[in-house]
Amino acid sequence: MRNIKIHLSYSLSIIVLGALAYYFISNGRSATVSEDVAKVPVVENNHLKLTTQKGYSFIQPLLKANQESESEELKPLKIRVANIIDDNSKTGILSGASIYLFSLSDGKWMYINPDEKCHPGSLMKMPMLLTYLREADRNPEILNKKYSFSSGQKVPAQTFTSSMRMEAGRPYTVKELLRYMAAYSDNNATKILNENANVPEFVRTFTDLNMAEPNVSDRYYEISAKNASEFLLVLYYATYISKSNSEFAMQLLSECDFKEGIVKGLPANVKVAHKFGEWGDNRVNVHEMHEVAVVYLQDKPYLLTVVTKGSNSKDLANIISTVSKTVYDELASASHL
Repeated sequence: MRNIKIHLSYSLSIIVLGALAYYFISNGRSATVSEDVAKVPVVENNHLKLTTQKGYSFIQPLLKANQESESEELKPLKIRVANIIDDNSKTGILSGASIYLFSLSDGKWMYINPDEKCHPGSLMKMPMLLTYLREADRNPEILNKKYSFSSGQKVPAQTFTSSMRMEAGRPYTVKELLRYMAAYSDNNATKILNENANVPEFVRTFTDLNMAEPNVSDRYYEISAKNASEFLLVLYYATYISKSNSEFAMQLLSECDFKEGIVKGLPANVKVAHKFGEWGDNRVNVHEMHEVAVVYLQDKPYLLTVVTKGSNSKDLANIISTVSKTVYDELASASHL
């Protein structure tokens, strides 16, 4: 990847942002708790930075563009969300959290606790989805390959499970497996896809998006809220794989039947494409619950990523829901997005 900084006045950058609205993602620095959030200066004279895909001689495919500084207009919302984190930290429900919000229509953003990383758990199903669909762009027949699993297959346990279950012994196409993995977070489907994935291509999904190479065998691999967001960003903007496969992926994620987090905090008629992930270590009673979502708020869609850590996954899901409702209520009523 190659980063190109274009130094523009704020007014001129707005014009450029209008032309490049489909490529925006944020990058920057933010405070970590409510009191510090209130003190952080916000610079509206943003620079615009473009990130391009490597590996070509004569072209530089644009993956994303972002302002370098947070929006002053989102600062009151940032303080309110930081207060939610503080309150739940004081009661002992939260031991860590990070929130990333990005307006998909104009690139305004906020980031709370950017240094906090998480064990992604099922959030890793997003780059796996991207990896298979990128290969399907070159070879559509891969989606028709069939695999099955035995009833004795061992997969990680889940706190939140879907009513949609796969049948042992029945053959499933890769396209069907992607649906079970993305929409229903099925670990049997994920295990099959993982075992048959092109591992170098999976790693490339990270490096293409300007992330460090993941250690695929490390159960304790960590990722930031912003990096977890980038998989959904390039799908929404269709800047990484074909438009048809980006649309297919977002449709699958819109069918995600996990309703205890971001969706729970929203009106029933609001469309959401999202993926949740959970991780835990029962030996020390540590649990993590995370969710990444594109919320289709009328003409002001936004991306919200919530990372939480504590001792009870269901309590963490409730906090995600509270954050989601706070963000939605503010953005639905505000005119600044």
